[in-house]
Amino acid sequence: MVTWVTNVDLAASGNGARARLLTVAERLFSERGYTAVTLRDIANDVGIRQASLYYYFPDGKEQLFVAVTEQGLIRVTTELAQVATETSHRNLREQLNCIANVLLDQPPIDLARMIRSDMPAISREHAERLTRKAFEALIEPLARVFRAARERGEQRIEDDLLLAGWFLAMIETAQIAERFSPRSSAQMASEMIAVLIDGVQPR
Repeated sequence: MVTWVTNVDLAASGNGARARLLTVAERLFSERGYTAVTLRDIANDVGIRQASLYYYFPDGKEQLFVAVTEQGLIRVTTELAQVATETSHRNLREQLNCIANVLLDQPPIDLARMIRSDMPAISREHAERLTRKAFEALIEPLARVFRAARERGEQRIEDDLLLAGWFLAMIETAQIAERFSPRSSAQMASEMIAVLIDGVQPR
């Protein structure tokens, strides 16, 4: 039985209710994408009336989507910066495995879907800001890791941005494949990293 929460209840519970709302919204948007999720879906999952969502997000679904996307990107930026600092003395394979673990602990960030369907469905201003922040949070830090590895002589590819995008696509593949495999996403990601570094030919 759902216990409905009113605007008064939301106001009284303060940041806790807002945090719960953001957590649920982030999960649903991550799983289905912006266009497939409705405010009713989010409200039902949280256990509040749909109208109560407007207490925190008066401009509706787009404002909520922007908020949770930015929240996720800020979190990823912080954690990737930390792991990059902590693993700067390690080789590329070890660095990528540590980074993969950070990314796998986050709700999946499907950049391809964001570009194809999420961004066209929101305002141009919001789309451009989120696209820029996603690039700064994900692509640029990974590109720096690959650039440093090239400078150390650990890899030869000069297109650091291409390698960063490829690596993110691998992580997203591992997150999806986990649903159909007895192996964990971390195990599959580690194997994909080995292929990225060593290739597919027998040693």
